[in-house]
Amino acid sequence: MAPAERFRIDIVAPDVWNRFLETADGATIFSHAEWMATAAQASGAESRLLGAWDGDHLVAGVAGVSTGSGWRRRFSTPDLSPHTGFLFRPSTTDRPAHIESERSGATGALLEHLQANNARIHLTHSPSLVDAREFVWAGWQVQPRYTYQIELPEDRTPVWDGFERRTRTAVRKAEKAGFRVEASNDAVELRRLYGQVYGGEERAPVAGNIVEKMVELALETGRAEGWRCQAPSGATAAVVFFVPDGDTLYAWVAGADPAQRDSGATSLLYWKVMESSPCSRFDFVGANLAAIAFFKRGFGGLLVPYFATEGFGHPLLRTAVGLRRAIRRLS
Repeated sequence: MAPAERFRIDIVAPDVWNRFLETADGATIFSHAEWMATAAQASGAESRLLGAWDGDHLVAGVAGVSTGSGWRRRFSTPDLSPHTGFLFRPSTTDRPAHIESERSGATGALLEHLQANNARIHLTHSPSLVDAREFVWAGWQVQPRYTYQIELPEDRTPVWDGFERRTRTAVRKAEKAGFRVEASNDAVELRRLYGQVYGGEERAPVAGNIVEKMVELALETGRAEGWRCQAPSGATAAVVFFVPDGDTLYAWVAGADPAQRDSGATSLLYWKVMESSPCSRFDFVGANLAAIAFFKRGFGGLLVPYFATEGFGHPLLRTAVGLRRAIRRLS
């Protein structure tokens, strides 16, 4: 294994970072310097791009946002920024042991730096990161998570044929009832329907003001596109904002009216977007809650794993967080 001491950890300039992403394994639009700056602006945090250097070569890196100070200092993957986390330069050899050695050493160096400079670290990685052992060995919590990905060939008939029967039935039901899909740039409407999915904005995993601001900024910079499904009454039954990135279309953030849950509106929306998208791959960006996973499975995608990792700057803090979570589960 390449020793962690071999690597120098330093801030990476945005232009250098974006050049690194051009070839980095698993890099997506969500790791771009501009996206991180947008996420930081929406949440009131500070964008940070960290790199592991071997001499003059940027070998690995991680993008995130920083909040707080002292024992409250936190470094994390920002809200609504999937498939980020640790990224690595392309392999410079075809020898697996050498590739693993370099990446393990760079990972170890980044982990040491993050733990030395933050009280708490939470990162969500892209599916390209398949080896999470360095995190485990460093005492981090490692959780597997999942998404569904669907290939979109020129002829979309195989995509439709790959849907489960229940999903095709839902799409036909919505079409027959007169639901229709149209473009949307209404971030306020998304915020309202996003909160309703979770039974209220206070229960949603991302604060409503951050959802609204992130969508507004993504629309302003041309990084997102929105679609909604309207009921025959004119009310919006579902809305989804997507992020295109090269050949892949990411289903970024969604909301829906619970009263329209059985209408098939959301299924119709996703199908119409898949049917017309110029992209050749579709990513649902997460399928980790039972009900949501069941719904997304109906579209016949490939289940793809990725990791979420959490580390702490001090063992006592890790213990305190663990106890607090245990108390919440019991209450």
